[in-house]
Amino acid sequence: MLKSKFGFPLCNHPAPIREESRMDTKECYRKAQKSFVGGSSAAGRYHAALGMPLYVKCADGAYVTDLDDKRYLDFHNAAGAAFFGFNHPRLQKAVAKSVEMGFFLNFETEYHYQLADALCSVIPSAQKVRLSNTGTEATMAAIRLARAYTGRDKIIRFEGHFHGMSELVFYNHGNLGDRDSHGEIGAIPDSAGFPKSFSNEIIVVEFNRPDALEHVVRKYVNQVAAIIMEPVCFNCGCVPAKPGYLQAVREICDREGIVLIFDEVLSGFRPGIGGAQEHYGVTPDLTTLAKALGGGFPIAALVGKKLIMEKLNPVGPAVMSGTYTGSLMPVLVALECLKMMQEPSFYSRLNALSQKLFDGLDFLFEKHGVPGHVRGIGNRFATYFGIEDPETDFNIREVAKRFDSGSYKAFIRASLERQLYFPLTGWATGSLAFPSHAGISSAYTEADIDDALGKLEEVFRKLSKPRIIGKN
Repeated sequence: MLKSKFGFPLCNHPAPIREESRMDTKECYRKAQKSFVGGSSAAGRYHAALGMPLYVKCADGAYVTDLDDKRYLDFHNAAGAAFFGFNHPRLQKAVAKSVEMGFFLNFETEYHYQLADALCSVIPSAQKVRLSNTGTEATMAAIRLARAYTGRDKIIRFEGHFHGMSELVFYNHGNLGDRDSHGEIGAIPDSAGFPKSFSNEIIVVEFNRPDALEHVVRKYVNQVAAIIMEPVCFNCGCVPAKPGYLQAVREICDREGIVLIFDEVLSGFRPGIGGAQEHYGVTPDLTTLAKALGGGFPIAALVGKKLIMEKLNPVGPAVMSGTYTGSLMPVLVALECLKMMQEPSFYSRLNALSQKLFDGLDFLFEKHGVPGHVRGIGNRFATYFGIEDPETDFNIREVAKRFDSGSYKAFIRASLERQLYFPLTGWATGSLAFPSHAGISSAYTEADIDDALGKLEEVFRKLSKPRIIGKN
């Protein structure tokens, strides 16, 4: 057997990397399972209703086409990253420019500071910027920075919220822990492989309860470095903060010297270019951004107050860097994304299309007697089957208790049959039942919405329950 100079065996017949001949979805899944765990390069791409990932041949605008030549109107938008749809000509141009320039790594350009300046001009909390590659990386750095700034260790997070899959904060998103009478919840890791000691620094609190937050802040006085939260919990579908809640959290942080971190990886740029913090009028100390920022390209940012951000190296002691950080291609793409967002009619058009879809879906719930409603903010939304009480929207435990996952799965399957692609992740089918967040992109047209609502009429007709005559 041939061996490398390091003594490792070499394959006598290495598999060539070649373009595959045309195959259908089932054949692709069968082949993918030989080398990929679960037949997919990322677990989140497994679709519970399909029983496999969606294997795509091409994508353009608001549509994706699979290997069986089925063309789907895409309500997933790459988990919210494809904010401008697929194959956008202006983003193609930015990509071509980066290639012509040499696609620099580990070098800065004038476009890097232009991107930082642009973020500082539109994000209320942004006085300084540090780029990153993913939302998870940015969130890890935000927590490290908060600890460096305060000299404290503990982190408060909220049940159901999602901040990436690191051991620092990946707790109680997909699990309900034991809740005490004050609203503090036992920390449960959302993955195997977490050291038990890590949970000692995590405090989990029931969302939208100011009294619960006040309780834990008093209980752990002078120990809390940061409160991290999704101002809109899109990872439970779409659960917003109750009116006045964000203001209450801001006041607690100011009083106790706690760093307030808004995880706007999903909510960033949704209702408007300033994100949820502009929408609700509450400015955090630090903000993490990703997804829509890069229009589908891998880029993220940690932004925040100058006094805190300057604890980052090379000025301060907290380390945040990386080989691919601020790679030229996603930087140029992000600049183009921000330019498009700032065009006069961008948000008015996108939000009007979103509202037309939300109103149409709510009408179908009512018309066909299917219990449920739509909750949407900006261009992201979720369909809450089985839940009609508006107050439930603010209570994650009540959502989990009342959500009709059976009807939701039937809705997803019937939509797929009509070539409307809605996501269905494992979290939507597990013990903690939430709908997956969905959305539209700026590539959608009014005709796309009309066509979708026509097909969804058929879906709801299939889901409708016979009315009992004479019963209210």
